[in-house]
Amino acid sequence: MALAYLLPICYAFFSMQNWKVAAFFSILAAISTITGSIFAYSSRNHRQRIKISESAASMIVVWIPLAAIGAVPFIMTNWLSPIDSLLETISNLTAAGLSLLPLNAPYILQLWQASLMWLGSFIFLSILVTILPEVSGCFGMELSLSQGQIFSPMLGQMRYMATKILLIYEALTLLSFGLFKLAGLDNWDSLSMALRCISTGGGSFFAGKGNIYVEYAAIFSMLFACGNFLLYFRLLNTIIPPASSLSSKKFVNIKHFAKNVHLLIIKFFVLLRNNAKSNAKIFFSNSEVQFLLVTIFVSTNFILFTMFGTLIDGNFSFRMAFFHVVSFISTTGMTIANVNDFQDYNRFLLFILAVVGGCMGSVTGGLKSIRVIILFKLAANETLKVIHPRMMTNIKVSGASVPMKIVGRVLAFFFLCSVSMFVFSVILSLSGQPFSTSVAMSMACLTNTGTLPGICDSETFLELPIVMKLLCCLIFVVGRMEIFAFLILAALIHFNQEKRTW
Repeated sequence: MALAYLLPICYAFFSMQNWKVAAFFSILAAISTITGSIFAYSSRNHRQRIKISESAASMIVVWIPLAAIGAVPFIMTNWLSPIDSLLETISNLTAAGLSLLPLNAPYILQLWQASLMWLGSFIFLSILVTILPEVSGCFGMELSLSQGQIFSPMLGQMRYMATKILLIYEALTLLSFGLFKLAGLDNWDSLSMALRCISTGGGSFFAGKGNIYVEYAAIFSMLFACGNFLLYFRLLNTIIPPASSLSSKKFVNIKHFAKNVHLLIIKFFVLLRNNAKSNAKIFFSNSEVQFLLVTIFVSTNFILFTMFGTLIDGNFSFRMAFFHVVSFISTTGMTIANVNDFQDYNRFLLFILAVVGGCMGSVTGGLKSIRVIILFKLAANETLKVIHPRMMTNIKVSGASVPMKIVGRVLAFFFLCSVSMFVFSVILSLSGQPFSTSVAMSMACLTNTGTLPGICDSETFLELPIVMKLLCCLIFVVGRMEIFAFLILAALIHFNQEKRTW
């Protein structure tokens, strides 16, 4: 959190040249540093292995101090009330991108909003490759089964995986920044857009709207965020040939080395090309990648076909369709046009895409593609069993068999998400909202999309009473951290209470 404050501090110091604003954010950064140091010092004697109960608790509790500190700029500037500031901060940290800030809010608050989105996804990736596999049990199964990725509760392995994945996240952020810079945006707008797109936070801020190159830069940035970061890690880890594979000769002196250096360079590029080919084959043979690309292709063509009669410019129609499909399947929720003007079936399609989400191992929300694939295959297998009762079936993903334990957890996850959506919708409808709007708000929170096209927006959330806004904060965390953490924590609390009565 202290590092996230560097962005508004630099903007206040270099662009605004306002010492008071820079000092204000510097004080908040100092408070964050002290708070983090206290937590780090208190846990200096931790064990080398984390328990499931501790994992579940930390996945939930971690957002409380972050939200408390992150909401201070919104409160102190009087642009949002304390409860709205908390809702804004939680939605940004969970990458939901529910932007409650008015359009005329100071630019530095827009930058702080983008910093919170990037920080939230940064923390989510840390949890994703360390403690989430211990809790949910069905994360990363395709890679762990067919591509040799191992998840361990041991501290050393967790630190190694987190470091590698977060370096990839930072590299993709720099790549996205470069794309927006090439598209013609200035440094601050490029950075803000990169942070919003790579984190899938989105929000109402969109610099350079109407600029074709900016829109395509946003599309590719959101596509990067849809991908499996563990798959990125595997591909990048194997594409560079190791030094041991280049030469088996021992060089006697510099002259001998200079004579053979051109052969080493040629061998290096030959190995690099071969590795690139094999990695591309692995990438495009991945079931999730195939499902994601096919879904985007089919959905874009469907919207393009239905819009072509109303929009004469074919290039504009394609850009509109492609952008919004990628935006909602990545659960970013950015728009470049008024989606209320879309036909009802197109808005419903975008709604479904937000529910599906990106790949497992990405920073997107939703069910995740791998779970949808397993549900479809399970339905097909059960249909075959009805026709052929004695038939033995096996669910395979990318050539690897999926254990029935994992299939059961996917079914349990889908059932729990459906029940949670219904329960939260009923509770939100008590605030006086129509039930359809309550359902959309519940799904927007659970899928971390923030707003859903033509059904709910930031004004809808602002109209809620205080209790319902607090409930939305909870739903944002439930959707981001998955329901299993809450169930495990509740079960442990109940077990401890029973244990005391014994």
